[in-house]
Amino acid sequence: MSYTELGEGKKRTRNIREKTNRIAAQMGDMGTREDFIRFCSAMRRQSQGTRLNEGYELRVSWSPEELSRDSPEDIQRACEYGYALCKEVAPNAPCWVTVHTDGEGGCVHVHATIANHDLVSGTAIAHGTDHATVKRKNDRLSREMGFTVVGPEPAREPTTWAERKGQFGIESFERVLGNRVADARDHASNMEEFLEELKVRSVELTETRKVDEKTGEETVGWSYKSRDPYGKSRRKRRRRASNLADDLTREGIEAYFEAKQRELEEQEQDAPAPEVLPDVPETAEPAEQPSADSALDVYDLDRAYVSEMASDLQKAHIHRSRDKGESFMDEHYQQIVEARNHPDEQLAKLREDVDAARREFYASKEARDTMQHPCPGLLAGMHVFAKAGRDARDPVSRMMADMTALMLRMMIQEALAEEARRQREEAERRVYESRKSMWDAEKRLKAAEKALSDEDERETKAHAKTMRARYVRARSASPSAPRSADKDTQFDE
Repeated sequence: MSYTELGEGKKRTRNIREKTNRIAAQMGDMGTREDFIRFCSAMRRQSQGTRLNEGYELRVSWSPEELSRDSPEDIQRACEYGYALCKEVAPNAPCWVTVHTDGEGGCVHVHATIANHDLVSGTAIAHGTDHATVKRKNDRLSREMGFTVVGPEPAREPTTWAERKGQFGIESFERVLGNRVADARDHASNMEEFLEELKVRSVELTETRKVDEKTGEETVGWSYKSRDPYGKSRRKRRRRASNLADDLTREGIEAYFEAKQRELEEQEQDAPAPEVLPDVPETAEPAEQPSADSALDVYDLDRAYVSEMASDLQKAHIHRSRDKGESFMDEHYQQIVEARNHPDEQLAKLREDVDAARREFYASKEARDTMQHPCPGLLAGMHVFAKAGRDARDPVSRMMADMTALMLRMMIQEALAEEARRQREEAERRVYESRKSMWDAEKRLKAAEKALSDEDERETKAHAKTMRARYVRARSASPSAPRSADKDTQFDE
C-alpha cells in the first residue's frame, strides 16, 4: 500500500519531500487507505497466527490504444473495473483500488488489494485467489465490459450484429452503439458513404494500426465512440468493433460493401436488354415511397381477434336494438353472426381493405408528410385504419375496421403501461440496490469498528502488561525497607 501511494527509490523520496503521491484515482470499502491497512492487520492478528496473508493484490493493465492516461474518463473506468474485479474474486471481502498512470510504458494500470477476510463467514478467503481462477474471471469480465483480452481468442464462428444485439440490454450502451453503426452501414453503398452516415449519427471512428516486430505484419483495428444516451453524465464512451460483432469490424464492413457491389453487377448482367420505345414527352418522376420498415407494415391481424371483435359487436348490436325498442334480428345482425362463424373469410376481406388503404396511403402526399413526423409509425397506422374504415363496402367491415383501430389504441396503451411498469420496477430495483449497498456498508463499518476496538483493547492490555513488568523489575532491583513500629509512619526515614 505504501508503494502504490508513494512508489520506491528516488520517486518515493521525491514524493515524501514534496508531499505528493502517484495516485491517479482510488476507491474502496473503507473511509481511508489507513483504515483499510489497519483493518487488514487487525484481522490477521485476531486469527492468532492461523492466517499467513493480510491480503491479496491484483494488477491489471491496458494498452494506451485502449485506455489513455490523459483521459479522466478512462482513468475512472479503469478504477471501476478494478473494483468490479475484486468483487468477482471475493464478493464479501473489503478491497481498495489504486490507479497509476506513471509507469514506464505509459499504460493505465490498477493495483487492486483485497483484504483476506470474508465479512459474511468471518473467516479468511477460502478459495478463488489462484491464478487460473482469477484469469478466467478477469477474461470474462473484460469481454463483458468491452476490453481486449490478452492471449488467443477461442475458436468461434464469425458473429453478426443481428445475432449479438440480443445479448445486450435494450438501454445498454453497446446495443445503442451497435444499432447506430449497423444502421449507418445499411444506408451506405460504399466506404465513403458509410463514414458520412456515421457522422450523421454522431459516431466517431478511430483506426489503430499495429506492426508485429517479428513478422512485420500490419494489423488495423477499428473502435467506435459515441455519447451514451442512458448514462448518468451522458458522456462519450468507446467500444472496439470486434467486441460488438465481427460484421462491424473493418474487415466485416469491407466484405459487406464488396458483396453489395457484386450483387449490383450481377443484377446488371442478368437484366434484359432495354426495349427501344418511341420518343415521348418527359413526365415527372413518381415520388419515392416511404420506407416499408415501420410498425405499420409489420402489424398484422389474427383470426382470434376477428372472432372476439365479432362477439363484442354482436352484444353491442343487441343492446343498442333493445334500447331503441327494435328487433335485433336484422341484416346487420346476420352479417355479424356470419363474421363470427367464419372468421377466416372476414379476416381475408379486412386484410384486403387494409392493404389497399396502405397502398393508397403510401402513394399519397399525405404519406410523405406523415413520414417526416418524429413518430411516423403511429400516425401512419391511424391514417391507414381510418381510411380502411371509411372505404369499407359493408357495415360489418366498417365496424371491424373501427374495432381494429380501437385494438391498436389498446395495444399502445398496454405498451405505455408496460413501459411505466418497467420504469417503476427499475426504480424499485435501484432503491433496493442502494439499500443493499447501505446495509453492506453498515456491515463493513461494524466489522471495521470491532476490529479497531479490539485493536485498541489489545494495545491497552499490552501497555498495562508492560507497566506491570516494569514495576516488578523495579521492586526486585530495590527491595523495600521494613515497616516502622510507629503506626503513623510506613517507612523508615
